[in-house]
Amino acid sequence: MRVKVKKRIINLPININLKIENFMCIIENKDTKVNCNIEIPFFLEYIFLDNFILEFKIIESFMIFSASKMMFYTFVSKFKHLVKGISESYRGVINIQGLGYSVAVTKLPKNKYNLFFRFGFKDKYNYIMPDYIKIENFETVKTKMVIYCSSLELLKQVQINIQRLRYPKAFKLQGIYLNDTYPKIKKFIK
Repeated sequence: MRVKVKKRIINLPININLKIENFMCIIENKDTKVNCNIEIPFFLEYIFLDNFILEFKIIESFMIFSASKMMFYTFVSKFKHLVKGISESYRGVINIQGLGYSVAVTKLPKNKYNLFFRFGFKDKYNYIMPDYIKIENFETVKTKMVIYCSSLELLKQVQINIQRLRYPKAFKLQGIYLNDTYPKIKKFIK
């Protein structure tokens, strides 16, 4: 199967520095100095069209392989998410609702956070956040946390791991809800 000539043009934000050496791309935010590395696959070539415009395309000799098209789309979408995450961090919200449900946040060395969850009187859980996650105003968090991360996959994985501690209940507004989404309460019929 022959793959058509594919190319993608990516507009880079103004607050991003981009360095490419030996197929290793270093993306850095000028303001916050947050950086990330991504390896460019060997079958792609890159061209800087302008200071903030980058073009990726498949090398001619690899056009005969159908796998190169799929890997090309995967790499380009991952690169776009990474650039967006470095320039403006992804945001996630975790709401904790229920009688006696709360969380206490303490900061550990090396920019990590320890979360201590209480669900009622007897259920208590401890969760250590991975690196590269920031909690907004962690000193005042009780029932609502706003977290920021440069990686969308890591942010969603952390949210799911926290929600696994206490899934939302269908008949009561109890549990951990993500991104300000609350389900409708089912009516109990005798």
